[in-house]
Order: sequence, then structure tokens, then C-alpha cells
Amino acid sequence: MAIRCSRVFTGEQFGEGPATVLLDQEKIVGVETGHVELDESWQVAEYPTATVLPGLIDTHVHLVADTEVGALDRVPGLGDDELDAVITDGLRRQLAAGVTTVRDLGDLRYAVVNRRDVQRAGRTQEPEPTIVASGPPLTSVGGHCHFLGGEVANRDQISAAMRERVQRGVDVVKVMASGGITTPGSDVMGTQFSADEMHLLVELAHDAG
Repeated sequence: MAIRCSRVFTGEQFGEGPATVLLDQEKIVGVETGHVELDESWQVAEYPTATVLPGLIDTHVHLVADTEVGALDRVPGLGDDELDAVITDGLRRQLAAGVTTVRDLGDLRYAVVNRRDVQRAGRTQEPEPTIVASGPPLTSVGGHCHFLGGEVANRDQISAAMRERVQRGVDVVKVMASGGITTPGSDVMGTQFSADEMHLLVELAHDAG
């Protein structure tokens, strides 16, 4: 496929004048200046007034939360089907805004991890941004976002939680190192884990790759 456009932003700089982006399946194989002549084997998309740029990456999302005020507070009351609907809508909105990869840093009941697995199995019905997922964030008892199900109170619970996340194949481990303004009673200025516990968390995550 070829995309013809008025100009291209490579992620580092804007190209001069009209450009043609060449794709083989999902891989960009060339960015050519000007109007490139192509044979009939190419499917051509014409965007004469558009700027084409690489897909955007949103590095901190919570796909289980909708876009309304108090979204995270409502998450614990959602059933599996409701969570799936919210996740679907969030992914649709992201893709419409040009985001092609999202990093989810806190879900409920591994709902986003499950959607990531559906993606990787090729079972999604519509195109979606690629998901990088953490599962429920690790937090102290009653700590920031405790209602997402990642509370741990000591080294044994931390180790068990890490084993569960490794078994689920999470891409990254999210740790609530401090309190947060959306969780009443948590201290935004204070740490939720000791230095020893944080060291254990990092060590276990690194050991698991």
C-alpha cells in the first residue's frame, strides 16, 4: 500500500513538500519525497492536504475507567461485560485520535490483560491500539487505587502478587509508590512501601524479565 500526502513527520522532523509512504503489510518500507510512480500492484490512498505521522503512544491509561468525572470510583461496581464495553470504547477513542499503542497501568480483575490476550490471538473484531498491560496495580492496604485489587501488606504477599502477575504474562508491573489524590486517606507526599519492599518488587520484576 502507498499513502500519498502533503508532507510527512517522521517523529524527528518534517519532510519537504509532498511525500509517499510505502507499506508492506503493517511495516513501513519507505518514505519517498514527491509523487512516486507506482505500478498496478499498489493500493494507493490519496490525502493531498494531510500530514502523515507515526502512530502516537499513550504511556499511561486506565482503560477500565470511562471518560466521565469519578470514573475510577465506579470501576469496582462494573461487571465483566461492562468492563469490556468501557475498554472497547476507550480503545476506539484512542485510535480515532491517532494513538496506536497504549500502556495500561492499572485494571480490575486483569480485564485489560485479557483484552491484550484477545488482541494477540487475532480475535478482535475491529482495529485497536496495541495494548501493553500491567494488571491491577500493587498498592498498600487501603492505599492508592486499592479498589482495583492489588493490595499487599508484606514481603510474602508481594512475592505472591508478583508470581500471579508473571503467570498472567503482564508486560510491566505497576507499583503505587505513594498515595494519590483520587484515593481519600492516602498520602500523596508519603511512601507506601519501605525501601526494602521496593527493592524486592523491582528485583522480582527484573528476575521475571
